[in-house]
Amino acid sequence: MHLNRIKLLLVGILITTNSVSQTIVNTYDLITPIDSCWSATTELQGTFAAGNGVFTALNSGVGIGRSINEYTELWVLSGYNFASESSNPIYATGFINARIHHYVTTGLQLQGFYQSQFNTALEIKNRTLYGINMAKKIKTKEFLYNLSSGVFKEDEMYSDESEQRLYRGNLSSSVTTELSDIDVHLTIYYQPSFKDLNDFRMLGELSLQFPINNQLEFEVESALRFDSEPHLNLLPLDFSTVIGMVYSRSN
Repeated sequence: MHLNRIKLLLVGILITTNSVSQTIVNTYDLITPIDSCWSATTELQGTFAAGNGVFTALNSGVGIGRSINEYTELWVLSGYNFASESSNPIYATGFINARIHHYVTTGLQLQGFYQSQFNTALEIKNRTLYGINMAKKIKTKEFLYNLSSGVFKEDEMYSDESEQRLYRGNLSSSVTTELSDIDVHLTIYYQPSFKDLNDFRMLGELSLQFPINNQLEFEVESALRFDSEPHLNLLPLDFSTVIGMVYSRSN
């Protein structure tokens, strides 16, 4: 059973932090294969600076999965991130995602999910989602593909108490491969509004992991987020890069 996966941040190059710049939560990072009955994944990134100025940042995520039977899995995913400078808050974000995965056929899943989140950097007081996806996993000799499509209801409340309620489509793909002992992982999300297809959100994440030994890897992870119609006069584009270490352990 896969027990633990911990990310320890060594150096951060931050325009916005990896989760702060995102409305879309990348669940691929926290869901791992369930080898027996349980699966647990933990991610932790942080940085601290002291001297003339004090800066503290923490990014965290936890994913817990349980196999109900041969065809059905239950998952609970959560994350919390914050940053402060000289004890003054800069941002805080958090989410919880509960989901059920049912194998219709080998490699094909029907997924239902509920998600609640907040994001002070994007001035989102509360964002609640209810949705359903069909997901397909394709494995070749060199690549592992995860493809999904679905629909979800999105309810958002912003810092000025204004609200938005609509239905969005959800298209996502994830590709994992290995090039010269370097693990490459690319994830892309596209979420258009059914009411207006010109209103869409996109997220792309690219992760490169360089092995140091069997359990330790050096990682460079970049994310790019785009919102075609940002609320409250926010910028439509966010970019972030995090450089760190990944420690993995499995039983």
